[in-house]
Amino acid sequence: MEIDLTNSELFKSFAEFEQEELHIDLHTEFDCDAIDFSSSKKQLKLSFKPNKYCKCEVKSVEVVFDDCTIERYCSKFDRTNTDSGTLDIMYRGRFEIGNDELGEISRAGLYYYYINFLPDVDFELFARSVKAKVNLI
Repeated sequence: MEIDLTNSELFKSFAEFEQEELHIDLHTEFDCDAIDFSSSKKQLKLSFKPNKYCKCEVKSVEVVFDDCTIERYCSKFDRTNTDSGTLDIMYRGRFEIGNDELGEISRAGLYYYYINFLPDVDFELFARSVKAKVNLI
């Protein structure tokens, strides 16, 4: 099952989303087990596996950002934190165009997204589209 998340409401997290009767909560019920960026494909993939709090019949979820350019990445490693791999928030936002002006979509038709993982991993990126690929059991 594929769910288009590209035009999510501005500044509203899409770490939780629904399709028909399926509710996905990537923050509470899933752990990120892989982050894969391909410069040649211009694609960022975030792979999630259900954790012990998951109540749905889902094997895995992959969030794919296509035509992607990472503008900022910051990571601080803390092996003692048990929240490592937990998605905190993921949303579509604005970016600075210049002269203190903000934009929602670039001239090339790309949206700006913010992704934060606990405890201290942050991404900011441009992407043409975002899709969640949900693999059911």
